[in-house]
Amino acid sequence: MNRRDFIALLPALALAGCGQSAPRFNNTDLSAGNIFPTANLFDGTGRPRNFEEFRGKAVFVFFGYTSCPDICPTTLRKYASLLRNLRDKEMAKVQVLFITVDPERDTPERTDTFVKWFNPNFIGLSGTEEQIAAVAAQFKVVYSKKTVEGGMGYVIDHTAAAYLIDPKGQLRLAIPEAALLEPISADLRTLLEEK
Repeated sequence: MNRRDFIALLPALALAGCGQSAPRFNNTDLSAGNIFPTANLFDGTGRPRNFEEFRGKAVFVFFGYTSCPDICPTTLRKYASLLRNLRDKEMAKVQVLFITVDPERDTPERTDTFVKWFNPNFIGLSGTEEQIAAVAAQFKVVYSKKTVEGGMGYVIDHTAAAYLIDPKGQLRLAIPEAALLEPISADLRTLLEEK
């Protein structure tokens, strides 16, 4: 190979090298957004909570509400199962946060009590409508109240994806409702192993 051919090949080699170092995820990679979400919400004891306090852990975030008839309980069961399948060392580096989109009914105490039925280490968060909207906007989560007949009065249509924040506090993945546990676990381990 002559020098001219080698120089022409350098950009391709550089791109190939870059491609190998970038992690490949099973779920939607949001890394390019370079989003480090913030929050000002409250847990079941009324204590103010934010994402920054979980630095060093991978944080699953799910938006829903305690009266949700299907998606929310199913999703929380899925993530409880995921945690049960982790090794103790891994489990210590993971936190699941459930943020209500129904602050009218879901007090911080009610929200936190609800999620602890699925796993005692889950944390439920609530706040004012404005506080919740500010957090949801960072994840591009949408939700809307829909009037229904019967005792509930209304339900809330909401984004059904979960999100994963890496140990450095960056929003990295969107995980669809239908995602299976094995690919989620693989993505989680990829993030936990990053330097």
